[in-house]
Amino acid sequence: MAKTDERYTVPLYTIGLAASHLGMKPATLGSWVNKKELLTSVPAKRPFPQLPFMGLVEAQVCFELRRAGLSMQAITGGMRQVRQRLGSRMLLEGVLAHDGKNILMNLAKSGDPEWTRAIDLQGGLPQVIEIGLRLVTWDSEGIPQTVRLSAYQDAVVTADPRYAFGQPVIQGTTVRVEDVLSLFKAGDPIETVCAEMDIPQAVVESIVRTHVALAA
Repeated sequence: MAKTDERYTVPLYTIGLAASHLGMKPATLGSWVNKKELLTSVPAKRPFPQLPFMGLVEAQVCFELRRAGLSMQAITGGMRQVRQRLGSRMLLEGVLAHDGKNILMNLAKSGDPEWTRAIDLQGGLPQVIEIGLRLVTWDSEGIPQTVRLSAYQDAVVTADPRYAFGQPVIQGTTVRVEDVLSLFKAGDPIETVCAEMDIPQAVVESIVRTHVALAA
């Protein structure tokens, strides 16, 4: 789990690219990157990549917490405390959750969870909602390996640094989202894209719809 792990250190995504796959405006994601200790990033000037895989995972987690109703203040303050307290352990399986208002962290090393509110370190909390990391899968050491990008609601799109240089692909295939969009933007009808890539029409429509909505 050392920070020399390339998942933490190798920048794969520009702010604009990551935002497009997260269903966010680039300005919003850029402000998240600039918030101290919210997302893992690598210093770089635009248009060079700034986010490593772990930064993309953290952004997806924060986006899900925001959609769950947590305020940006609760997310920013909570994630800062989590990072300071847990460091690279913060995204391990079973470590993060929320109660609908605040981020919670499990400080137990083993056995039953010991949920503590991150923002003020109040412990012994019931009614935990463990969905903060429901889109993440972990490797044998418990480190995030794959993240599903929830912006593609009707398509299972994942990012995994072991494949396609970490660029989002349609699960179960080697087809990158960018390849689908390139054909569509070149003027190919959706039916042609489906045939060319051998993927269902609903998947192509979901990818196109996500990016068209974000550009609107």
